Amino acid sequence: MPNTILGNFRKLSKKNENSSESEPVPPLPCNRGVDKEKDSSEADNSKDNIVTHETSLVVSNSPSLDAPSQQGVTKKDGLASAWTAAYGPPSEAGPERLGSNSTSEEAAITVENCAALVTATVSALNADELDAVKDGIIKFSEVGTVFLSALDEVAQLHPFITAAVLIFKTVWTLEMKRRENDNKIRAVYTEMKHMMVVLVQLKNVKDVTEIAPDGTTIAGRIQKLSEDTEKDIKQCANACDTYSKKKLLVKVLVGSVWENRFVEYLSLFVRRRQEFEFALTIHTARGVDAANEALGDVNARLDLMMQMLKQLVSPEEEEMARLVEKRGGVEAVQNNKKALEELNKLAQKNTASLDLISTGPQKTSNENDMEELLEDLHTNPDEAMEKNEKVFERKFEIQQRQITEQLTRTVRREGDRIISAIASGPHDRLLEPDVYKIWKEMNWRGSVKARHFVMALCDYFHEKWNVDSPDGTTPGAVVAHEKHSDDEWALPYINTVRLQPISEAFDDDASGFITLAEVNTFTTSRPLGWSLPHWIAYWAVGWHMTLTDYSSKIRGLIGKMFAILPNIKSENLNFVNDYLATVCRRVTTLRASVNLSSRNEVLQARFQSYVDAEEERLRKNLQEVAYDIDAMNTLVLVTGPGRIEKYVFPILYLLLKQHFEIFRVCQKRMIHCNELEDAADTIQWVFDSVVGRCNVLQSIFKQQKLDEKHQFRVFAHGIFEYWHEPSGLWAPAIVRQSDPEELPYNEALEMPNVKADAVCNYPLDQQGFVYIAYETHQSDKSTQPNADISSVLAPILGVWNGYIYCGEYATPMTSYVFRATGQNNEFEASGKVANDEFTVVGKCEVKEAPNVISVEFKRIFRSGLLQSEYFTGKFDASTETIQGRKALSPDNMPTSWTFLLKRVPADIFRFYPLPKFLEDNQARALWQFAINAIRSQVRRQLWSWSFFKERRDSRKKFISLLVRTLAGKRLQDSEQAEYTVLQREFMPNDTTFCYLLALHQIRVTVKHGYLCDHCGVTITKSRIMCLTCQTKDTWNTVDLCDEAGCMAAEANRADLTMVHRPTHDLVKVRRVVHLMQHGQFERNSRAALEKARKILTPSEEDANQGGIFREGEEKGEKAKCTLCTKEVSQPCWFCVQCEKPTFFCYDCDNGRVASFEAYNGPHNYHAHDLVRCQKLVKDEDSSMEGRPTGLEERLSNHEKIMDERLTAMETKFERSHSRINTTLEKILERLG
Repeated sequence: MPNTILGNFRKLSKKNENSSESEPVPPLPCNRGVDKEKDSSEADNSKDNIVTHETSLVVSNSPSLDAPSQQGVTKKDGLASAWTAAYGPPSEAGPERLGSNSTSEEAAITVENCAALVTATVSALNADELDAVKDGIIKFSEVGTVFLSALDEVAQLHPFITAAVLIFKTVWTLEMKRRENDNKIRAVYTEMKHMMVVLVQLKNVKDVTEIAPDGTTIAGRIQKLSEDTEKDIKQCANACDTYSKKKLLVKVLVGSVWENRFVEYLSLFVRRRQEFEFALTIHTARGVDAANEALGDVNARLDLMMQMLKQLVSPEEEEMARLVEKRGGVEAVQNNKKALEELNKLAQKNTASLDLISTGPQKTSNENDMEELLEDLHTNPDEAMEKNEKVFERKFEIQQRQITEQLTRTVRREGDRIISAIASGPHDRLLEPDVYKIWKEMNWRGSVKARHFVMALCDYFHEKWNVDSPDGTTPGAVVAHEKHSDDEWALPYINTVRLQPISEAFDDDASGFITLAEVNTFTTSRPLGWSLPHWIAYWAVGWHMTLTDYSSKIRGLIGKMFAILPNIKSENLNFVNDYLATVCRRVTTLRASVNLSSRNEVLQARFQSYVDAEEERLRKNLQEVAYDIDAMNTLVLVTGPGRIEKYVFPILYLLLKQHFEIFRVCQKRMIHCNELEDAADTIQWVFDSVVGRCNVLQSIFKQQKLDEKHQFRVFAHGIFEYWHEPSGLWAPAIVRQSDPEELPYNEALEMPNVKADAVCNYPLDQQGFVYIAYETHQSDKSTQPNADISSVLAPILGVWNGYIYCGEYATPMTSYVFRATGQNNEFEASGKVANDEFTVVGKCEVKEAPNVISVEFKRIFRSGLLQSEYFTGKFDASTETIQGRKALSPDNMPTSWTFLLKRVPADIFRFYPLPKFLEDNQARALWQFAINAIRSQVRRQLWSWSFFKERRDSRKKFISLLVRTLAGKRLQDSEQAEYTVLQREFMPNDTTFCYLLALHQIRVTVKHGYLCDHCGVTITKSRIMCLTCQTKDTWNTVDLCDEAGCMAAEANRADLTMVHRPTHDLVKVRRVVHLMQHGQFERNSRAALEKARKILTPSEEDANQGGIFREGEEKGEKAKCTLCTKEVSQPCWFCVQCEKPTFFCYDCDNGRVASFEAYNGPHNYHAHDLVRCQKLVKDEDSSMEGRPTGLEERLSNHEKIMDERLTAMETKFERSHSRINTTLEKILERLG
């Protein structure tokens, strides 16, 4: 080691001896942004100074290193080749393997001040450093580009750190693309960056192969550290990505768990930073043993790190934490489902985006939302990170590929200027020669108004092509003319008529000004082989034609999605309808907003190569993320940089095309319940980006004092017009007059041989209830006593069956198989209650008396939908019984809930009497128990028909009551009592099987997404809609469920113009009617009702002719029910869709599907709508209180306005008259 290095080290050590403590790490210098009028090169010119200053601040005590140059080492996976392709190979050759000279044991170096050096370099966090870290978080993104460029330079010199640098750049860039800023995550990334800052010191190291006194090389040490750092950074990024997706309430309730995980990563990066510094230090001085002692302990920082993370909370988190404390604290809220629902609704309200396009009126909340919340609350960070790892890996690979491609893209565009190091003006930083000339000639500075720039651009190109000699050639223009002769077709489109689209293409931020950076971004983004006029012409006319083309394609896909609905399996129909209800209105709002353009085939052919290439790029990126966009940074990864309007139509088209393939799979296969929900969520992220863009544009238009409505009508060819002003498309009058395009669906015309497994991200055909419900407990040797199990635990192990009681109520029977865990007197179990799996952890010990064994265990449900339960009881060896109490909290054990576990087989124990009956008359209750158990066994052994018939009837009845219970419908008292008895008498396997059948029945039951206006229950199966009632400024309808009591009841809402009466005209639908179909549906229903009334109540002229009759019927024959062929009388039902008049009497329709089992006619029970025909009853509300009341209100308002205006005019006239009189009097005085 050179003496100069050792000398520098000793001087620095003496300097550290005189310092009581190291200075806190100041925040990194930042570039606060370049103003539109400011020279944008200032940030680039100061890059080296910023990096140098940053490095010196973070590791200011490290000595300067000076050694000969070193050759790069080839890195695996070809990552180093990216740097080699971008920057060229290193200058000198080096060893084949880095670190090959390292010895197995490091030599001891005893320099007294080495430990002090390292301690001063990375000191413990103090209050000042906490403030510095917070300030660094605020300026998180301001030094990123400069710092990453510095790392690139170091990686070019020393390729053994290439992989670590590329991993860091990948996760850093991913984080920068995230729209939501979480300070806890940014604190972790800030510490990660401080760790990587140390590597910048390698820029001054010329020979990394020099062997230190301990026998190692700096390359060998740092290469090993870099490999470990790669894994650390990637794992940390996955953890941060997982945490960022958590709901606000989850972050508050389980935030401490994640804070502990973040502290682990913070301490890990601090330790890695110390190790990097140590690797650099030992090659400049001696003192390995002393330095190792200083490097080993970072535990003192953990408390301060935890304190810092607790302070880094958003205002929304603070408010939610306050609400949680108000409801009893974290533990109380987690064990209170009602409190969780309330707080979840508040959190959704606070974090909801400003989306003007709602999903529809009176829609019910997402049923899976609470399930997701509870699952998140009960999932630990390791499980959550493992679940998110696959999704994160996809994003990571895309970002890494994009960075690598950027590094290897070394081909300079032909014709681009080479920017000189010495700039004479702002124009010297422009790459495009033509724009350079314009900018220089106009003497513009850092920015220019978009209108002026486009006009100058148009004039330039027209003058350039027109200044030619008569023969078409001049010495000075011949080259340019020949070179651009093929692009002269573009001149007619580069003019002031198309000023708006051309300026939008350059002005990416819609500020009205065009900067140097925006010009370079636009010119360098053009396809290879395209000239600048070609590229400008695309944005002048080509993009408009492309938007029109994609709008037409999207319209066709939406039409096919509705056309395929009749072919969808019933198990998938609800998921398909939910998807359409979520997606179609928003997609239609964007699609219909576009100002359509006429298609020019010749002109479109000039741009088609770029359109196809962009679509293929987006398709490839979507395939890499499995068409699953889970966050805003994922969307940015897929689309690339730039405004969303450039990509929104092609990406919507590709997503809808993929989702339509899922629809095709739904015709024959049963999809997973999350398949289309994730698909709709993916498109929702695109809409969120649209919402953000609209909000930005609205702010800009307001600041510029422009007419927002007009600007949205013309901006980007009107793509956001209806999004900003939905009433232009979704006003009630427009919706009622809308006529959706009906497209026939033909499976033979679609793309063949599409593999369902390749289209879907979740497994298919998971029915679940076939075998799993009746899995029996197998003999497990672990449950049997052995020499290693204590005498206290041995009697507890094995199979138990039991109930939980509360008075006369008993929960379904549950089976447990207690197994020893290997710990002292501890046991565990797992099982299933209904459709929810659970785990049990517990222990037993001897208390009170030597022969009394106390048993305590906790039951935890996997889904989180049910609260954890705590059991405390005693084991009675004489009766083989465990009996005690159950509570929802270990601190609140005395409750009215009790439990009883016995080793009695389930088929016998299901007849065991309730505790209340045992207390009243134990002998009689046990005798009845014995009779019922023996009778059941005998009937079962004899295969009695009555036995199986009773089981069948009980199962059907239990499932019907269970379906209504799960659907939220209230049972009558008699039904509730019957349900409780059936629930108690079913064995665990029977209960599970019935629950699975009930869930399947619920899955195939049509859900309309509306609440009954009478009973308030979610409407399923049949939805009754009123054709008479009108709403105020909405397309809402009065909706009722198919219950006699609801149909015969009145209903009123705030948005109704009148009270709904039972005598109003009604229509019954068993299919989901979407908003797109609402207008046509309403018109067809009214026409069918009018037709039915003419048939049932003919006019006098028709009556004289024998009445209206159907084809094939005799003249004068009365209308008959299609099923029972009896003559129908009002009220009855009439089919809207059937071509021939089709009536159904009330009795047949009330029989529902059973009445249609033998029917083979054209009427489709599930797809056709029915209008109710009954005698007209004059509605007093509609004739006396409805319209006249509204008319009176309008007249009264007009009268009030007129009075106010007349009063104002009279006042004005009186003032004017008074002034005139005064003036005349003064004139007369002067004349007189």
